[in-house]
Amino acid sequence: MLLEVTEYLDSLESQRAKIFSVLESAPVESWNWTPTGDETNSLFVLATHVIGAEHGWFFEIIGGGAQTRNRPTEFLARGDSLDALRAEYERVSNETRAIFEKLTEQDLASTRYRESHGDVSVRWIILHIIEHDSEHLGQMELTKQLWEGSKIVQ
Repeated sequence: MLLEVTEYLDSLESQRAKIFSVLESAPVESWNWTPTGDETNSLFVLATHVIGAEHGWFFEIIGGGAQTRNRPTEFLARGDSLDALRAEYERVSNETRAIFEKLTEQDLASTRYRESHGDVSVRWIILHIIEHDSEHLGQMELTKQLWEGSKIVQ
């Protein structure tokens, strides 16, 4: 595997671990809570959306796999157990690794089309997902802090 791709994969794996660390360190009753009702997302929604985006961009767009992502349902996700979510993360992680293991320098520079973004390079897609995961990880950390603060006030 290319060193560059290995570093991308390491970053993604680290972020996935941090996402689960936030969930595991938060009480179960906080997983579906939102700070402002319909205007924000819960911890469970954000974690579901992150892995859905990874699958959509890497498996479907880079890998040319079947279009199975249903983005709107990611924002309806609720849970009281991490088992199914952990299994989905494992499944998508394995998909990502299999795709990344085959990437060449030429692949990284090649482009893929997505209606919402037009033609973008494979390298751009990977960096986009790393940035996307980081953004939502930060939102999860803040949501957890807001939940904890709301319990102190009561």
